[in-house]
Amino acid sequence: MNQANSSFFKKSLLKRTVALLMVGAMGGALTACGGDGAASSGTSSTLPVSSSPSSLLESSSLPSSQAPQSSAPSSSKASSSQASSSKASSSDEVVATGAGTGIGYKGSDWRLRVPNIENPLVESEIPDVVQIDQPTDGRKHYFDARAIDNLNAMMDDAAAAGLNLFIISSFRTLDYQTNLFERRVKERMAQGYSRAVAENIVAEGTARPGTSDHQLGLAVDFNTIEDGFEKTAEYKWLIKHCAEYGFILRFPADKEDITKVMYEPWHYRFVGVEHAKEIMSRGICLEEYVSEL
Repeated sequence: MNQANSSFFKKSLLKRTVALLMVGAMGGALTACGGDGAASSGTSSTLPVSSSPSSLLESSSLPSSQAPQSSAPSSSKASSSQASSSKASSSDEVVATGAGTGIGYKGSDWRLRVPNIENPLVESEIPDVVQIDQPTDGRKHYFDARAIDNLNAMMDDAAAAGLNLFIISSFRTLDYQTNLFERRVKERMAQGYSRAVAENIVAEGTARPGTSDHQLGLAVDFNTIEDGFEKTAEYKWLIKHCAEYGFILRFPADKEDITKVMYEPWHYRFVGVEHAKEIMSRGICLEEYVSEL
């Protein structure tokens, strides 16, 4: 090899090394940054990130006429086909993290269902929902008809105790969850992240389509999506009494490595009174509980 060729080879090798280091740095950023600034909870799935919700849409679909539209607003909507067509490059080789990559569960008790990316919700699991007749953020909200009495009782008793609980998010259709996730992914991609990395960042605080508690019709978000909610009288009352009505704090602060979702003091999930009392009294999360069944 002559001197010119040798110099060219060395420069090419240096460029490839720098490129690889940059890719590695971006992947490593996941361990330091979660959705909307939360700390990442790590990796649990060995599956590579697929196109945003396309693989889930194949096994989980809900016609828009079959259920009310979502209770949370979206400033921008993307169709399922748009989400499917925006695929992560196979060369990304980024492992999926965040919501939907934790433990999944599907047993005989519908109240304990935990969907994940390996076992997402299917159409037959979409519940019959009824409108919630309780204080809200001004929009219509819906909940699983089988558990609405428990939600009403909890909110009625909270009001009787002088508390101001109101619902800001509840049942979501697949279309809505897809639009919400896709919009947030695109916001991250606009910041320079690859599709795969953007999905993981968003998934720290927003469930991938087909894996959300809200799609089960068994979850409600109260008052605000700010950590400061934990300092309110409403939060303290909920932590003390929610299990009496069959609800649990779904994503505790000390369980992020298991749930794969950042701490959400506003998010409560119906699981049934007997299950809720054990989960809350033991200080465990739903994933830990179903793992023992």
